[in-house]
Amino acid sequence: MKKQTGIWLDSREAFVVQLNKNDAVVLHIESDIENFNVVGGCRSKTLWGPQESVSESKYLGRRQHQEKNYFESLMDAVKDADELYVCGPAEAKIGLTKAIEASTTFHPNLLGVETIDSMSQNQIVAHIKAFFNAVGNEN
Repeated sequence: MKKQTGIWLDSREAFVVQLNKNDAVVLHIESDIENFNVVGGCRSKTLWGPQESVSESKYLGRRQHQEKNYFESLMDAVKDADELYVCGPAEAKIGLTKAIEASTTFHPNLLGVETIDSMSQNQIVAHIKAFFNAVGNEN
């Protein structure tokens, strides 16, 4: 039997669902991605003087590094999967699929990427089981 794994993720957390014959194993992975609220620079003491701006590239670079670590930890959690399904409400799933495509050592069969709303853990498991049942019935 092929190892079927589904991932529901957003930028805060991910649920990795590994399906077995009769049950599902769920792993909860936190992302550790910080949400930055960049506050503007400061005005100089002279009248009509220059304003120092805040470098947003520093914050963007830090976020990209944190996203890369998050996606690598997800790919490490599902490295032994044969079939993979990715879903979630935000754009994090697109970043994960790009990381999967760019990886040379990660080789599961990516069956689908779908946008779905936020769900409870039981709803996520049911949705992933239904997806793999539908895919299994097509073959």
